[in-house]
Amino acid sequence: MNNRICLIKINKLISHEMVSPRKLKQVRDDLMIKGYIKNPVVVDQENFIILDGHHRVAALKQIGADKIPVYLVDYQNKNIRVTLRRKEFVFDDIKQAVINYCLQGKIFPSKTTRHLIKNRPKNINFKIANLFNKHL
Repeated sequence: MNNRICLIKINKLISHEMVSPRKLKQVRDDLMIKGYIKNPVVVDQENFIILDGHHRVAALKQIGADKIPVYLVDYQNKNIRVTLRRKEFVFDDIKQAVINYCLQGKIFPSKTTRHLIKNRPKNINFKIANLFNKHL
């Protein structure tokens, strides 16, 4: 499957990192004021693991959204690089560690990883009202 943007059910997504309550409130308030989500959340197309956008997902869940715009990617692609921000974690293969951790039902602390995705789509506005089964 090639990288693509689509709307999927929000409950299908798997988080690999916790969210910061303060940042979550900021993102939720911003979404509600603007009325749109600016960028799709980046998601592994095989396991539906969130690679970038945990706070956007959590904020949209809080306001009751049923769907979310995602950019589905092949996580094993060389154009996706991952770095660790926390020194307490050391892995030979960070990508595989993220997948294994999630599939075991575990979750990393907020901002443990940083995913660098080459040529990712940006500045594509999605109306929040369109993310509900029953429009607001």
